[in-house]
Amino acid sequence: MQGFESSAPVGRILVCGSGLAAEMTVAALAAQLPSHVAILRVDAGDQHRSDLFYGSVTAPSAYGFNLSAGVDERRLILDSDTSFSWGTRYADWGGRGWMQGFALPFPVIDGVHLHQYLALVGADGITPYVAGVQAARRGVFVHPPREGDGQHPLARAEYGYQFDPADYAALFAAAVPAGRVERIAGSVVGVDVAGGAIEGVRLDDGRLVTADLYVDCSGPVAMLLSALAPEWHGDRRIAIEVEDSASADEAPLRTVRVSAEGWQSETPLKERVRRMRVSASDGAEVLLGRRSRGWVGNCVGIGQAAAVVEPLTPAPMMLLERDIERLLTLIPTRCDMGVEAREYDRRFADDHDHAGLFQRAFFTAEGLPDGPYWQAAKAQAVPEKLARKLSMFADRGVLVAYDLEPFHPEDWVILHLGMGLRPMRHDRLADRADPVRVRQFLSKMAGDIEAAVAKLPPARIYRAQLEQYLKRGML
Repeated sequence: MQGFESSAPVGRILVCGSGLAAEMTVAALAAQLPSHVAILRVDAGDQHRSDLFYGSVTAPSAYGFNLSAGVDERRLILDSDTSFSWGTRYADWGGRGWMQGFALPFPVIDGVHLHQYLALVGADGITPYVAGVQAARRGVFVHPPREGDGQHPLARAEYGYQFDPADYAALFAAAVPAGRVERIAGSVVGVDVAGGAIEGVRLDDGRLVTADLYVDCSGPVAMLLSALAPEWHGDRRIAIEVEDSASADEAPLRTVRVSAEGWQSETPLKERVRRMRVSASDGAEVLLGRRSRGWVGNCVGIGQAAAVVEPLTPAPMMLLERDIERLLTLIPTRCDMGVEAREYDRRFADDHDHAGLFQRAFFTAEGLPDGPYWQAAKAQAVPEKLARKLSMFADRGVLVAYDLEPFHPEDWVILHLGMGLRPMRHDRLADRADPVRVRQFLSKMAGDIEAAVAKLPPARIYRAQLEQYLKRGML
């Protein structure tokens, strides 16, 4: 390195890691950085276990992220066990069950949001008006129509993916062009630090490898970032157990159920189902929380190196994608990286705080068990921002929103209504509409969605036919 506080250009980036975060980061850097920037890769031990905490479902944002990293959906279908997902069904969560589906923004009619009209006429929830939710309940799937067909009942549907982290990581590894990344033999055993920056990483054979920018993708151990930012904010530990079994079912939804010990999920993949059990841990499994800074000196922590998020929702994968996209936006041009680091940390803190609001909202539900896992989760303070979201929706259906939240307003509407919140009052602007005509509109909307969904093929059949089509096209 030519001196951290210098105007020398950044020409060498070293990525430390062996798991999903490292593969996604390397693929994205290789796809988007100019060829004169050297990308080095060094392993950081087996991360298979910690990768399980990324969960088994992505948000719709995965499609665009994957493309930007060189992984198109054809490869995903042909080369992995990944399946399509309309979202997650929370079965009997505090005595209530709902489908947390993905969706584009709901209709705004005469300046009034759809859920306000539901409150006006006393409708029981939003489920009939979310195409992806209705498709998930039937176990059917097709790609939603897009350009030129905005009036189609499925046009507002969105989908993500159901995945195995190791299987998913292999897609990104295969996407990196040959010769673009220098793979360094050996593993990291130490870090040389001076003046608040990394001077080099030491390998198990004694070599010192240097770079201008160090990207830590080594998981919760944070081999590089912890040398600069050892503090950790969070005190709740969870453990995960995972098992796979053969299954012909490829339902396009993950199912989460409450248990006395925590929660468990079932995620259908191609020809198998992944079962995950999450419980409290008093051992050394994984400590939830994050570091106060994600970028310190010349080192950036990506994914679990900077924060560990419970995989109750797609939040872990959403935040991992955002970490990588944020890094790409702020790749420094000089070895003096103070400006980039401050902006990165601002966005990093906002993203994790706002995703945490959505996750914490689940534990405000009534009727949850009282075991150690639940006691620890419910004991965490309800942030003032979340309290405002919950109270304003319950009072008058107002969606309190903060800048660039990972979870969108439609996610919050589905969550609020799914957990049983019903606004005491509706937007008075909705009173301009005739309630009879509103009911007719809602009835037609629900009927059109139901009729469209009834024609769709089972997700397993659709995927099999799509796979055959893609194989023929590639031949």
